[in-house]
Amino acid sequence: MIRTLSPLPTRLPRATAGLNLCHENAEALWRERPPLDFLQVHPEHLLAEVGGTYRDQLDDLRRAYPITLHGFGLSLGSCAPLDHDYLALVRRLLQEHPEAVFSDHVSWSSLSHHHFHDLLPLVLSEETLDYMVERVEQVQEAIGQPLLLENISSYTRYRQSTLGEVDFINALTARSGAFVLLDLNNLWANAINFGDDPETELLSYRRDSVRGFHLAGCTREQGDAGDVYIDYHGEAVHEPVWELYRTALRAFGPWPTLLEWENNVPPLQRTLQEVGRIRSCLDALTAMPSTP
Repeated sequence: MIRTLSPLPTRLPRATAGLNLCHENAEALWRERPPLDFLQVHPEHLLAEVGGTYRDQLDDLRRAYPITLHGFGLSLGSCAPLDHDYLALVRRLLQEHPEAVFSDHVSWSSLSHHHFHDLLPLVLSEETLDYMVERVEQVQEAIGQPLLLENISSYTRYRQSTLGEVDFINALTARSGAFVLLDLNNLWANAINFGDDPETELLSYRRDSVRGFHLAGCTREQGDAGDVYIDYHGEAVHEPVWELYRTALRAFGPWPTLLEWENNVPPLQRTLQEVGRIRSCLDALTAMPSTP
């Protein structure tokens, strides 16, 4: 069944620029309180009720800023049952923060209750698609609102796959009523690594499915088969990704955009320069009379 996508109710304004909250930048954010439109918070960091410096700063900051919720442990594509205690936490956080949305990844990351420290790609087949539609619908019922699904960086493709990544995600959102959180660094790195055209991949997404963007810096590493770009979140956004972002804004509209910088984290002011560049791109688009 193809579902009609409906707007997410009572969420962040569209043309907003935010920053990911992590252990590495929490103290500086808590101390300096820069003018950010929103912070991205990982629900996994709120699972334990115990305090501590980071937890106290996190709780303080999520009262001071609008937030979005971004998960990395849901493991949608795994065969294990969904963690309903975790989903109950997400539902409670969404009730506490009516501006927030919840996103996770089109991937799997656990097996027999063991979680890996990576997001692994799926076999992109009709069978997997049916399974993922069912899982996404279960999540959406549990949290009480549509889910945002992020495309991942991946370094392998399976012979058993019969669908391309964009076709798979388009079908998944159409059938489940979920939306896309489009990570432009992941899209660009995958396209370059596998010899695809990034802009063609970008413009293949369904126009009404995208509801947010992620930007990050990837790292070029040299391997036996040539250079490969790794989604490490440890440096500034690459210039071709900025170009792709501007194209995405024109194609899909000025949805909330997040900068992720979680490794080799520089002083906060350097990170905020990247957020300021997002703001400049958003302002340039919204100033145009032909904004989507």
